[in-house]
Amino acid sequence: MLLTVDIGNTNIKLALYQNDERLAFDMLDSNPIDFKSFILSFLYKANIRETQLDDSILSSVVPNLTGLVVSALEEITNKEPIIINNEHHYGIEISENITDPVGSDLLVMCAYAYQMYKKELLVVSLGTATVIAHVSEDGKFENCLIAPGFQSMSSAIFARTAQLPEFTPAKHSGFLATNTLDAMNVGVYDGFVGMIRYLINGIKVQLKSSPIIVGCGGAGKEIAPYIAELESYDPDMVTTGLNYIYNRYIK
Repeated sequence: MLLTVDIGNTNIKLALYQNDERLAFDMLDSNPIDFKSFILSFLYKANIRETQLDDSILSSVVPNLTGLVVSALEEITNKEPIIINNEHHYGIEISENITDPVGSDLLVMCAYAYQMYKKELLVVSLGTATVIAHVSEDGKFENCLIAPGFQSMSSAIFARTAQLPEFTPAKHSGFLATNTLDAMNVGVYDGFVGMIRYLINGIKVQLKSSPIIVGCGGAGKEIAPYIAELESYDPDMVTTGLNYIYNRYIK
């Protein structure tokens, strides 16, 4: 049995897998807590004891939390967790033109998406930040862009303005608004969707190709249905991808 851990900027996600079957899933805010207690509670709620775990595998984009979670996993499993990094490619290669490290979550998402399609891809990650990654037909991570995430855009509009209220974005019918809340919803909700679609189109024009476009990320649940270009959408591709990588390349 495998425990997968995805440490993101907003949430930490845990999932249990037996081969390709997900047995349990949970998440919490990415704040320092007693991670050992949280993980054990997660296991016990799923009627699993720590002695039943064969391994744990970890992806992290928050360095100051990585060590805390690794220590907790070592105490629980009595072995080091497998940590995803740029030293291993897991079915895709990182192009020699990429000059900076690729986030482990993005590497996992791209590796998993590529094994599903085996074709040129754009992986659109709708998380704390919005990331669009390009994977070539022969499985190379070639290009990437980063934009604000949906929640970042939503909170910024009232956090930095004195007279605009705090709000939860919702889809408004049409592009015209006659009150403040509707005006904010049109600007943020439809503005974000428009940004994503514009960026996708710009990438396709520059590539001079029509890659398959895959959406993922928990922040995209409400947004993805309005991005017509998406071939598919998976809110939790990282833990699924971690399980795939473990079974295909590590186990």
